[in-house]
Amino acid sequence: MTGPGQVRVLCLTPNPAWDVTYGVDRLDPGEALRVRSVAARAGGKGVNVARVVRALGGDSVAVAPVGGLLAPAFAADLEAAGQPASLVPVAGALRQAVAVVPEHAGPDDGGHPTVLNEPGAVLSEEEWGLLVRTAVARAADRPVVTISGSLPPGTTQARFTDLVRSLREAGCPVHADVSGPGLLWAAEAGADLIKPNRAELAEATGTHDLTQGVAALQALGARDVVVTDGEKGLAAFAPGSTAPAARARLDAPVHGNPTGAGDAAMAALAVSVGRPWAERLALTVATSAAAVLQPVAGEVDPEDVRRLADRVLTENVNDTPRTTED
Repeated sequence: MTGPGQVRVLCLTPNPAWDVTYGVDRLDPGEALRVRSVAARAGGKGVNVARVVRALGGDSVAVAPVGGLLAPAFAADLEAAGQPASLVPVAGALRQAVAVVPEHAGPDDGGHPTVLNEPGAVLSEEEWGLLVRTAVARAADRPVVTISGSLPPGTTQARFTDLVRSLREAGCPVHADVSGPGLLWAAEAGADLIKPNRAELAEATGTHDLTQGVAALQALGARDVVVTDGEKGLAAFAPGSTAPAARARLDAPVHGNPTGAGDAAMAALAVSVGRPWAERLALTVATSAAAVLQPVAGEVDPEDVRRLADRVLTENVNDTPRTTED
């Protein structure tokens, strides 16, 4: 695990949200449900990444466009958490993302959360330009920049490409965790690392074959590609290679709220930049699993990360699986 201040990460959330998490006994569609617990906080995938980076001992700053009635609450929540941030004022209202997390599995949900994501605000050309300039300015002393989550409605390829290239021209490696067309745009813009899950990779490339999907991103210009696949773990692909540089998975799945697992994985990849792939993936799997144990996204307990790291199985190319202790 990284030490304090060793890795500085700028975490950009183009389409932030006010995250609301409802805990229920069981999710029964069509029925009136009694909410047992409520948690509300500043969120969006990049904000979650920023929080986890700090939990892992790194230093992070969150950048996001925020407006509307929830903007003051968003800013106040980050300040109360001690999370440094540069919030770009915009005219559109901050969206909400509501996660309904059942304690017990129902017949239709298998115990998985149901998430309702509002679309977010459209950014004007001036607002988008200010967001890019703010990110580049704050990234000046950051060796890693992450771009996470959905893109605001109306975002064009030209806008997104300009964002990625502006950051890279400023000397910052860019890690992107976006879906849909944004995944392809990130590859074409030359993002240094792209982290789709298996479903996102298939949706964007039109193939369910892992090797073909990775090759399609590489043909567009992708460099490192890390593909997550739930309980099956994840695989890392170096530039120009469709053979995994390493794979990693937990010896047995953990149960809880997986809403922020991907964001935790993104944070771990950021703070471990420059390390060998097997080491990076071991930390990523442990951090992602630790996030599942938390009731809300954007949190991990460092003790859980350390404990779960002993249960990670890693595999280098042409090697047999081994624990991280071997």
